[in-house]
Amino acid sequence: MGRRSVHSPEELRQLILDASRTIVERNGIAGLSAREIARMIGYSPGTLYNIFENLDDVLLTLQVQLLGRTVDHLKQVPLTSDGEKNIDALTHAYIDFALANRRMWNLLFAHSVPNSSTVPALFHEHLNSLTEVVRKALGPVVPTASLQELDTTARALFAGVHGIASIAASEKGAHLTPETAETFAKELTSNFVRGLRCRESH
Repeated sequence: MGRRSVHSPEELRQLILDASRTIVERNGIAGLSAREIARMIGYSPGTLYNIFENLDDVLLTLQVQLLGRTVDHLKQVPLTSDGEKNIDALTHAYIDFALANRRMWNLLFAHSVPNSSTVPALFHEHLNSLTEVVRKALGPVVPTASLQELDTTARALFAGVHGIASIAASEKGAHLTPETAETFAKELTSNFVRGLRCRESH
């Protein structure tokens, strides 16, 4: 498309991110280039580097936004006093969100942060917020656990569910596929909760 007007830096930033998201959703990370982004927004490729340091910076920003959307999605899940049902509901919501945003989700799995880059503080804030959601859901299962113990447990459970969601979203698993992801996740969480209850009773 041709350039229709002059945009502010913030408007350009959003145009670049929107175009990048569209490209990744259509063609994956491999389809993303400064030239293709520039073609979509109607500016020269050099414009991108006036706003972002490089393509890794663009991808990292998209990762931060995606993680933020994930947290927002999980916060909409109503929690009860039944810890196992809470975990089932959150797991279902997490995998459902990952599979509904399959191309973008692979950013969290396939794109590594270069050694020269610094992970934004907001990325860690989103991870902490996600952990807090899981921690609250787990609370009724292990009521005597300390906050630190519960935090570690929540992060471990999240890592397992995230792995299942990522493999399913990549569509490269021979057995773990988008169709079987829920079954695998249920097996993981059921055994996880059973182990926690066993530990709690001793």
